[in-house]
Amino acid sequence: MHTAELKPLMNTLAPMKVIGAHLEEASYEVCVQEIHWAEPGAVNLLSGRHCLIELAEAPAMGRARYTVQTNSGQERPVGMLNFMPPESARSVRWNPGRRHAVVCMMDPKRLGLLGAIDWHWNEVDPDCTLDVQNEKLRTGMQWLAEETTTPSFASGLQVSCILTMMAIELHRHCTLGKEEQSAPQGKLSERQLSLLKELIEGATDTDGLSLAEMAAACQLPARELSTLFKRTSGQTLRSYVASTHIARAKVLLDDGDLLIKQVAYSSGFRSAAAFGDAFRRATGLTPLQYRQNRGVVCRESSFTH
Repeated sequence: MHTAELKPLMNTLAPMKVIGAHLEEASYEVCVQEIHWAEPGAVNLLSGRHCLIELAEAPAMGRARYTVQTNSGQERPVGMLNFMPPESARSVRWNPGRRHAVVCMMDPKRLGLLGAIDWHWNEVDPDCTLDVQNEKLRTGMQWLAEETTTPSFASGLQVSCILTMMAIELHRHCTLGKEEQSAPQGKLSERQLSLLKELIEGATDTDGLSLAEMAAACQLPARELSTLFKRTSGQTLRSYVASTHIARAKVLLDDGDLLIKQVAYSSGFRSAAAFGDAFRRATGLTPLQYRQNRGVVCRESSFTH
C-alpha cells in the first residue's frame, strides 16, 4: 500500500473523474463529481494542511464503497458524510464501482479570519469523522453543490462564507462533545478556556467585550476570571485580547485589496490611527511596513500615521 498526500492525489485522479461542476480558489476546491474505480485499491493518505469533506449519495448496487482503518486496526465503512482533518493520516480501501459525491478540500488557515484561530485538530476523535451525523454540515455541502453547479452573483464569496461556517461547525462537532476534564487546581478548565478564546476571537470591537460579559460566560466572578486566566495562559486577559486583534489584522493585511483603514475597522479598532499605534507597539512596524516586508501588492500607496 503506497502513501500519498491529499492534494497531489486529488489531482492525479482527474482522468478517473466525471466532473459535474468545479470551483477552485487559493484556499479551497469544491467539486461535484463521479469517480470510477475499475479495480480495487488502497492508499495511506496524508492530509497535510488541507482537510477533506465528502457528501456521497446513498449506497447502491454497483457503487464503490470505501473502508477506513481505525486506530484499533479494524476496517470500518465510511458513511455518506465524511471528514478528514488537517495534519492527519488515514488508510483507505475501495472496491470497484462508481461513487457520486460533492467533495470539498480546504485549508482552514487560509480562510479569511480563520487564520487567527488555534484549531487543535489533534483533539478530534477519528471515529467521529467517518459517518458524520450533522444536519448543518449536510446542508452546507448541499449548498456548496448548488453554488458550484449554478453559480450566481458573488458565488466565490458565498462559497468562502459557507466554508468558514462549516470549518467552525466541524471543529465544534468533533471536539466539543468530548467529556470535559476537571479544571486543574487554581486554573481554568479546557472548556472555559476554549469558550473564552472563542468569545474574544469572535469580537469585532476591541472595547466591545467587557470583563463582566466574559466572566458571566465562564460562570465566574470577574476578578477570579482575570486571576485564573493569567495562571492558565501565562498572560493577562488584556494582553491576550490585544494580541488576538493584532493576529486578525496580520491575516487581513495579507489581502492587498483591503485598505489599511478597512483592516483597522475589521480588526476591531475605532480608527486607522489607533490601529497604527497598536500595531507598531506590537510588531515594531507600521501596517504599511508589514505589508512591504511580506511583498503584499496593495491598492493604497501610503499610510497616514
